[in-house]
Amino acid sequence: MQNTHAFEPWPENTVARYLTVGTATVDVTYTPSEDLRAACQGERCSWRGWAVTEVRYDDSAEAIDQKITDALPPLQRDVQRHAETCRAMPRPTQ
Repeated sequence: MQNTHAFEPWPENTVARYLTVGTATVDVTYTPSEDLRAACQGERCSWRGWAVTEVRYDDSAEAIDQKITDALPPLQRDVQRHAETCRAMPRPTQ
């Protein structure tokens, strides 16, 4: 089975992407003034995760990078744990 995920563009605001055993992805996204969020893209998989980022009034590039750096590691552990066990496959596009 060929992995085509490496060639697909990542959704907007995606800061990390994990491949599940079912070949779906779990996307970790960050939108300014919001928390980090993760969602499995497997068909009918309802797994979601989030990490609270420190509230700052400054959404400069440096502040955003620091928010992500501080909040991402615990969320990455949860995302990785889910990706290692999720067998939901992505919905075919064709």
